[in-house]
Amino acid sequence: MRVTSGKASANVSTTSARQNLPHPEHCPFCDQEDETIHHLLVGCVFARQFWHILLSQVGLNTLSPQPSDTSFDEWWSWVSNLAADELRKGLNSIIILGAWMLWRHRNDCVFNGISPNIAIALIMAGDEKSMWSLAGAKALTALHSGVAGG
Repeated sequence: MRVTSGKASANVSTTSARQNLPHPEHCPFCDQEDETIHHLLVGCVFARQFWHILLSQVGLNTLSPQPSDTSFDEWWSWVSNLAADELRKGLNSIIILGAWMLWRHRNDCVFNGISPNIAIALIMAGDEKSMWSLAGAKALTALHSGVAGG
């Protein structure tokens, strides 16, 4: 899964409005910026905190998105290229998992009215990581068990 330019960079609320779905004008995490996929996944301070903690759990917090990172696909490509070959699959898995958890948490905020909560998003990520490992995500399991040096 790769988020690329084009439709992925579209304003999420505009797309939701066309489909008659609930759609906040601004990011449901920070309520400060327009809700775009790139903002939700790397631009928002909530997302950056989430990534920092999630990647810290496997010793890769130095790869967390920075305030200057405004494109999810560019950040992902950059960190994937920095990773050693033996870590790349695990890193890609944790990035996919993290993006999925941010999107699910966003949906809980929009559709179920919950307040953004880093701890809840991280618990969801931990539960999902366990399920992926049980399903055979070997590179993710290896990354989590200390191959990354964390």
